[in-house]
Amino acid sequence: MVRGASVATKKKRRTRIELLDVAKAITIFLVILGHTTSNTDIIMYRRVLYAFHMPLFFFLAGMSTKPRPSYGLEGWTTFLRKNVLALVVPLVIWGLVYGPFAFANFPKLFYASWETLGEMGTLTSLWYLSGFFVARIVVQVIITLLDKFGQGGNNIVYALCSLPLFAIGLLLPRLEHGYPWCFNVALVAAGIILLGIAARRRILILAVQRGVVLFASLVASIAILFIGTVARGDACELVLMCGSQYGNLFWFFVNSAAGTLAVLTGSMLLIRIAREGSRPFSLGTVSFIGMNTMGIFLLHKPMLQELLMPFFTNLIPAPQLVVAIVSSLVALVLSMVLCVAIDRFIPELLGKFPAYPTNIVARKKG
Repeated sequence: MVRGASVATKKKRRTRIELLDVAKAITIFLVILGHTTSNTDIIMYRRVLYAFHMPLFFFLAGMSTKPRPSYGLEGWTTFLRKNVLALVVPLVIWGLVYGPFAFANFPKLFYASWETLGEMGTLTSLWYLSGFFVARIVVQVIITLLDKFGQGGNNIVYALCSLPLFAIGLLLPRLEHGYPWCFNVALVAAGIILLGIAARRRILILAVQRGVVLFASLVASIAILFIGTVARGDACELVLMCGSQYGNLFWFFVNSAAGTLAVLTGSMLLIRIAREGSRPFSLGTVSFIGMNTMGIFLLHKPMLQELLMPFFTNLIPAPQLVVAIVSSLVALVLSMVLCVAIDRFIPELLGKFPAYPTNIVARKKG
């Protein structure tokens, strides 16, 4: 009996990881698709994508987070070191790779807001790394405090803690050059991450429901997203989390929730079909994409906007959306190829640093 339970637990753990990876793969493709137009070229399909794809990224980050507190100097040093290597190092490296080298640009790079990254002339998408870094610290502080007061693992409390973060992050006045390290946006992101932590269990329960329940959830979430975006027409604002532009706050949260649920239930159905359909197939490639979203995020935008979009626009006499999808698929493939090469030879560029086995370290100390 114990052995059977252990096997079931391992199978459930694999299912959880696969769900998150498939959802992340879909999300990064939506990010790429959204980058096929500039911020000033507002098209309805881009308004729909931007209505939820960045909140979705942070929500998935919350679902991937194990709420373990950090105590003492050693605990916080370990936590900060891990996140500095994973987020800050790639921010600095790629900020210098994409931007012109000038000493005057260093303050802009280390201010690390979306606005100053644009002023520097580097990849503005790098705001995600600085904002995510601050959001992770905020979330870790809350996790540690809740654990100290005996509320660790209380999902309701996690969700409630998101409310003051939303209030502060949304009400802070906008600054010309943004906040250092996207602080105001990071507070909103931290709130969404906490919601992801709080909702993880319920999402996983939904994942094992009957196919008809998942399909109904998918249809309902897409319908709500359609109402909150396309049906609103000109009243639908372009949401740019990077610049703290959320439009109508009610619709921002509704669309974020609907889009997130649509991608998650769509991922659940895809996994179900891959395993239980009349012709089962592997999702290994999709999961691999989901495991490499950081590298794809860092690599795709310049080649997409400077090379692929102009090339396919002239090559394919088709509607812009078709050209955008084709260009995005090619950018995804090329980014994955580059990710594999970089991961093999210089993984540090993607925030991956070798870890020494603890037994070797202990042996050396001994």
